[in-house]
Formats: sequence, structure tokens, C-alpha cells
Amino acid sequence: MNPAHQTNLSEPVSLGKKENSTKLTVERDHAEILIHTPREKVNKLSRATWEELQEHFSFLKNKGAEIKTLLIYSDKPDMFLAGADITEIERMTTKEQALDMVEKAQDVFQMLSELPQVSIVAIDGACLGGGLELALACNYRICSDSPSTKLGLPEVNLGVIPGSGGTQRLPRVIGLVESIKMITSGAPVDARKALKIGLVSDVIPVEYLLSTARKILKDKSYFRFKPKESTLQWFVEVSPFKKFIYHQTRKAILDKTKGFYPAPLRAVDVIERTFHGDIKAGLKIEAEAFADLAIQPTAKNLIGLFFASDELKKERGIGPMEAHDFKPLKITNLGVLGAGIMGGGIAAVASGRGIAVRMKDVAAESILHGLKTARSLFEKDYKRKKIDKSEFNKRMYRISPTLQWTGFGHIPFVIEAVVEKMEIKKSVFSELEKSLPENAIIASNTSSLSISEMAAGSKRPERIVGMHFFNPVPKMPLVEVVRAEKTSPETVAQTVAFGRQLGKTVIVVKDRPGFLVNRILMPFLNESGHLREDGYSIAQIDKAATDFGMPMGPFRLLDEVGLDTAAKVADVIATAFQHMKVLPVVREMVSKGFLGRKNNKGFYNYDGQGKSVGIRSDLQSSPKEPGPTTDKYIQDRLILPMVTEAVMALDEGVVSTVRDLDLGLIYGIGFPPFLGGLLKWVSSVGEREILDRMNHINQATKGRLIVSPSYVARVQSGQTFYR
Repeated sequence: MNPAHQTNLSEPVSLGKKENSTKLTVERDHAEILIHTPREKVNKLSRATWEELQEHFSFLKNKGAEIKTLLIYSDKPDMFLAGADITEIERMTTKEQALDMVEKAQDVFQMLSELPQVSIVAIDGACLGGGLELALACNYRICSDSPSTKLGLPEVNLGVIPGSGGTQRLPRVIGLVESIKMITSGAPVDARKALKIGLVSDVIPVEYLLSTARKILKDKSYFRFKPKESTLQWFVEVSPFKKFIYHQTRKAILDKTKGFYPAPLRAVDVIERTFHGDIKAGLKIEAEAFADLAIQPTAKNLIGLFFASDELKKERGIGPMEAHDFKPLKITNLGVLGAGIMGGGIAAVASGRGIAVRMKDVAAESILHGLKTARSLFEKDYKRKKIDKSEFNKRMYRISPTLQWTGFGHIPFVIEAVVEKMEIKKSVFSELEKSLPENAIIASNTSSLSISEMAAGSKRPERIVGMHFFNPVPKMPLVEVVRAEKTSPETVAQTVAFGRQLGKTVIVVKDRPGFLVNRILMPFLNESGHLREDGYSIAQIDKAATDFGMPMGPFRLLDEVGLDTAAKVADVIATAFQHMKVLPVVREMVSKGFLGRKNNKGFYNYDGQGKSVGIRSDLQSSPKEPGPTTDKYIQDRLILPMVTEAVMALDEGVVSTVRDLDLGLIYGIGFPPFLGGLLKWVSSVGEREILDRMNHINQATKGRLIVSPSYVARVQSGQTFYR
């Protein structure tokens, strides 16, 4: 017997000297497989793990009826299996390599599905990707009631499809409609949803999960888990209505992805070709599709972003020699100054994370508006059944409004979100310092004003920092933590940790006008005005931007940001960078009261719900020289100035790495993730080719769009942003 095969369950299960990722134990006619990746917070399916599982399943197969039941589980709290080891997918360069890996994985899970034993998997925590595919290969699935329990197939978010049987077994377990939703969205479901759709057979309190699973197998009470197919599900899956489902799904995917992400569409194709067919034939089709996608640039870029984001989460935001003994605190009480859209949004996000919020404003009307903002956000979650009524009430009660400074004497962290005027912010800081504990951190949510200037009159400037949230706060994943001249390393580290506590992606930036994201975005917005002056239509310019992959065109974005807000930010940035002065067209629009979606009047018209109903009739014009060449020219004029500004920001140390810059633009303005980031796109196209295109645009605009000398030097010396 293999050393990994123990024969006495009464003894503690250990990993042994070889540090196996799995352990098979047998007692009489019952077997258990423990999953535990050593020295890792999460369990992963590495190549070695696949081999161990194959050995265990071979052993069980050979034992036949001698062993009657099998339980699979993990002993890591809140962690069943996070999926395959993504580094192995990242290293694939040929279709043959991808096929070899995925077919072996399929064989292992097919072996599991054909075992003579009755198998149950007990799931606590994350059960994603290959983890769920393993669970689907078992006869039955039960899970814990823990909030951390999530089941899903997120592969499309990495540019591939489930490759270890997910497209074959999930539809057989939960039906066509729900499986298509899960696979094409990549979104996981919680325990309650998993039970409702039939993905699991029971939800058990986490304390009793394993004992219940063992009792079910011992008593053979799993017979009660036999699924019952509804009449509606039967009708959908055997009638011509299936074609309608596939058609509508493809339409919805294309509307959302614009065709830039092939994986969801490929998943639909695989399901349509294989549903209700022979599973082994279906697995071959699934493997082919996975292998095709795994070696494409989209998958490589999305996997690269996954690793980059994961690396960023582990960093403190300060240098390795700074405050190395400092350990950030978990914030449980937060102060928010200003109850506008931003303040209300910040309060809502914090309350949703279990943080008590003291929200202050100078006017009762503003306080009511801030509470209304938070309430509307909670109501959305309640209507979507993300929270129950009890949690809804708790979130509301956590926000305590006030017109006075009472209650701030014990608050360790305050976010200021008042009007974007330096003199007002300085005045607020002066009053705030009188009410806070000495070591409390004061963070400004300014989008462009100097944090160093705000802190100049402070008694303790080392505790003042920038914390720039993006609007709308609940949806936008990025926070820029702005380190001013005198901000202490401890303040930066605590603010970075708090941003992550709020569920945000955090980058640390230098205190320069516009910080990082707005500074690089501004040339994109400004150039749209120049293009319009040159005769290109608003529709043509916006379409060229979205055809490149941007989530929306510059004119739509100006409307979303607010034309008045864009003008103010541009004015601040232009104080340091003369080439980014706001165009007269924006000021003219503001002077006439056209502020964008905030008042339903901008470059576009909006209905009563704020939904765009088309470009204003007085701004419509015929496209200039329509065609692919013109579209590419427009795209170069919009995107290449951003590259120039990005290089200048790197040279100035606004961010410390190319990685942080690319992540900032992806999470801050939605730069196309499938391209891997702005500078990743440059390296993909080729730094020299981009320089040639920059020079062409520079000549076409008579020198107005500049070319960074340092970028030229990079190209001449053969440097690249990415290998």
C-alpha cells in the first residue's frame, strides 16, 4: 500500500514527509480523501496533485465493492479548492501542451465519476474552477452555510473555458439555463443559491459538515438527494426553445463584451454541441476548445492581470526598509465628512463591510441626501437577494449622521469628501484636528488637489494622506492612496490596508496634479475635442474608442464624469502640465448648463432615469472619411497621448512600477483588460512601431501631440515595458 494510504481513521490525518497535497485514508468499507496543499493559504490542483488523485482513484477502483463509500473534503477553514494551478496554464505555448494537460485532468475526474463507491464531497469555503469540477464528478455535494462558501467556474475571466468536465457535468446537474449563466459569467454562487438550483443537495452548519457527511454515507440517507427535474426544465431542454436560449445568450454576451472576449461564446458553442450527448465525446470537444483559447493573447493577458493583482494585494504600499515592524489595524469605526454622492457612497461601502460610520455634514438636507444614497445602494442588494432584511437594517443602523463634531473623539480614521476647493478642505482639516485622537489618520478623497498643500497648516502632517475613490464608489474597484511630502510610512501602510479592507484594489501614487489615473485620462478626453474640431463626428469618435476596447467613448465619459467636474480637474492638472488645458467646447457646454448625465443634459440626451437616448440633435454631424483607416487614426490620436503621459508619470515616480500603472488604468478607467494594460498593449504591438505611430500623429497635429524624449531613448536602447 502507498504511504499516502492510511488504514485507521481514529489517528490524526497528517501530510507525511513527502508533503502530499492529498491523503487517502480507509477504515473498513469507508474511504476519505483529504485535500491540503502544503504551505499555501489555498488548495490548488497542481500537476502533482492530479497525479496523487489519479493514484487514489486507481486504488479505490481496484478495491471495488470492498470499499463502499468515499468522502472528499479539505481541513483548511473557508477553503475547499480554489482550482487549477494557473501558472501551468500561463506556461502553455502550444495547443499540444494545453491538450495534454487538460485531457489528463479530464481522465482523472472521469475516473472519479466511474468509481464503484458512493461519493460525497463536503464543501466549506471556496470551491472554484477545478474544485467545482471535482465536486461535480462526485455523486453528491453538500456544503457549509459559511458566508465564505462560494461555488463557481470562473475560467472565462481568465480567457478560457472550464476544461475538466465543467461544461459537461454542470448542465447535467443543474440544467441548461442556470449552467449557462454560471459558465458564461464566471460568477460564483453562495450556499443558498447553490441549494436552490440543485448544485448541492444540502446546506449544513459548518461545525457539523463532516460529521453529517459521514452519517449520510453510513446511513445511506443520500437516496433522498435524488434530483427531481421540473416540468419547465424538461420542456426547455427538449424543445426548440433551446435554440432561443442559445441565441439570446450569444446576443447578451456580444452586447456586453463587444466580441473582445471569445471564451464565453466558445463555452456556449461547446454546451450547444454536447448537451444531452455522450459525455466522453463532449469532453473531447471541451478539451479542444480549452486548448484553442489557452494559448491566445487574451488568455495570456487576463492571466497576467490575475497574477499582477494577486501580487499587489500582498504589498504594503511602502518600501521594504520603511516601518517594517508596523502592523496595520482593522478599522471598525470610520468618520466621513461630506454627505454628497461620494461621501454617501463611501459610507455605504464601509457599512457593508461591517464598519460603523459617523457621517458629518453642515446641512441637514445634505445628511438626508447621503443617507438616501446609502439606502438606495442597500435596497439594490436586497432586491437582488444579496442580503436579507436583517442585514439591510444593520447596514442602515451602522451609519450614524451628525451635524456636530460629537463622536469623533474615538475615531481612528476619517475620510474627507467635501467640496473640491482647497480653502474649504483646509478649513475642515483645521476643525477636524481639534476633535480627533492624536494618532487618527485624515484621508482626503480629492481627485486632483495637492495633499501636501492641504497638510501644510496641519499640526501633524504625517497623518494626512490622499484616498481617491472613483465614482460610483460601490462599483469602481480602484483607490489611489496619495503619499504627500510628509505623509509617514505608517499612515500609507494603514491606508492601503484599509482600502483593501473595503474590498478595493489599491495603488500608491505620488502627490502630483491629477495623481495617476486622471492625469493619463485627460489627454484622451482633450483629444476628443480636437478631433471634433477637425471635423470628426461625436458618434464616430466614440465608436472608434469602443471599437478599440474602451468601455465608453470620450464624449460619453465626459457626460458620466460631469462636464463641470472634468473642467475643474483639467484646470488643476493644467497648472503643472500646460499641454493639457481644457478645451473651450467643455467650458462652453458648462456655461450653458450642460453638465452631462447629472442633469440629463450633455453631449448626449438622457431620459428621466438617466439612460442615454442619443447624441443631441444640434451636435450631430456626418462622419468624416468613414472607414477602418480613419478609425485607426482616431484611435491613435486618443490612445497614444495616454502612452506619452504614462511614460512621463513613470519618469516622475508617480507610481513605482509599470504593473501598478497598468492596473491603475484597468481598474480606474476600464482600459481593456484583454489587452493587458496600456503599456502591456504597447509591448504587444512593439515599442518601435508605437514610436513610429507617435511621430506620425505628432506631424499630423503639427507638433501639438508631443513624443516623450525618454520614450524615444527607451526604444533606441532596446528597452521594453514587458518581455
